[in-house]
Amino acid sequence: MSMRFLRVEQVLTLATGLFDSPDEELWRAFATAIDAEVPEADDLDFKREWWSRSEEIAKDCAAVANAGGGVIIIGIDDGGRDVAAGWAAFEKPQSFDERVQQATASSTAPKLPVVRTRWVPNPENDDTGVAIVAVSRSPQAPHAVVYGRERFGYPVRRSSTTDWLSESEVADRYRSRFDMARSDHDRAEEVHDAARPALDRASAVWVTVALVPSLRGNLTLSEDEEQTAERLTNYWQHEMPLQQDFTSNLNSRVRRKRIVLSSDWRRVVSQYQHHELWLDGSGFASAAIAHGINDAARPWSGVNHSDIEFYVLRLTDLLVKHAVRAGASGDIVLTAQLLPAWDGDSLNEVVTTPDYTRTGQPTRIGIPLLINQVPTPSDDEYAHARRIDGEPGQVTAPLLDIADTPRELVLAVRRLLLDTLAEDGVTTGRLLTENGAIDRMGVLSRRLAETRDWAARRGFEFI
Repeated sequence: MSMRFLRVEQVLTLATGLFDSPDEELWRAFATAIDAEVPEADDLDFKREWWSRSEEIAKDCAAVANAGGGVIIIGIDDGGRDVAAGWAAFEKPQSFDERVQQATASSTAPKLPVVRTRWVPNPENDDTGVAIVAVSRSPQAPHAVVYGRERFGYPVRRSSTTDWLSESEVADRYRSRFDMARSDHDRAEEVHDAARPALDRASAVWVTVALVPSLRGNLTLSEDEEQTAERLTNYWQHEMPLQQDFTSNLNSRVRRKRIVLSSDWRRVVSQYQHHELWLDGSGFASAAIAHGINDAARPWSGVNHSDIEFYVLRLTDLLVKHAVRAGASGDIVLTAQLLPAWDGDSLNEVVTTPDYTRTGQPTRIGIPLLINQVPTPSDDEYAHARRIDGEPGQVTAPLLDIADTPRELVLAVRRLLLDTLAEDGVTTGRLLTENGAIDRMGVLSRRLAETRDWAARRGFEFI
């Protein structure tokens, strides 16, 4: 999975992303664009020839980033009319990816966060082809370039031309950058709080994860919204781990600016799973990981540390995939929280109690995290209740890095978990290692086969 450019993919009639489609499909898409004379735009530039100077590479890439991200296709002639007018396939430049990366790293400030390249060979002549240079939207925009010996400016792509930002435009862009950073954390709380009332907390302990990208996407729902919702439902149904050794059947509902997936569509609240996927790439995912024990003499339910890590990793992985599909980019704010099954009054009292297990010993690695399930615990039960309804944990991470690199995803989720469980004295993980791997010794026996197969399919290191 890689960065997505939804509008460009649409005008090129691609079913998947520029970096996910086979070479043959991309070549057919280029041919269709030439036949239709697809016009250039802020996010799409056709170039007849490869750049002669590294400064030109940096300028064009920075201009695209400052316009909101986009794609430069070299090897298609614009015919002087700013449209895809004809083929101009050329020989692949030596070390062309390294040249692009070096030019953008050395001549832009701040450095462009993500620039990806791809060579598409000519099916009729292996010696020639077309190059793709894709520049993501950037939360650090505006980006300046050192151009020539003296010029230092901020290029921007406007429709089919490259212009330079004025001083007032640069100031506006900087204000927007700082405002966006502040709003991400507010948006994360909104996404999390909007979904919480849908969880049945009368009989279960929930683990929740929310994701908000700094650069929002735009997943459109047109006349095929039912099919889109059904595809999402089937995918999440297939990818969600088992709960209590069975898979909950998910149902979808299209709501304002989001698709809601729930295992209990006939109920006002969800008992097992509840997910809300926003069209801008934000998302909320949750799963019930423990249910009450109907035994007055033993009103305890164990929530294993490994299970918490397992679910947060799987839920985060699904939310990251959704954000990329929606066309989001930049950094993401990840929020996680454990929600117990007490009413508000009990929670207020439990929050003030010490962090001890039922035996009176401080929580330590290897002991299940015990959660009292009864609505009105006794005084003795209060004394040993584990505090889990504190402030949610929160971290930031680069979206495309954790989408493309399993190790980076594990490290981000590990940081999120340690922040979430910090008030309980948890300082290390049992499942996720500090080197970005999944430790098989931390996997519960009932999940070993499932986790091993999933890790192999996704490319995680399983040690």
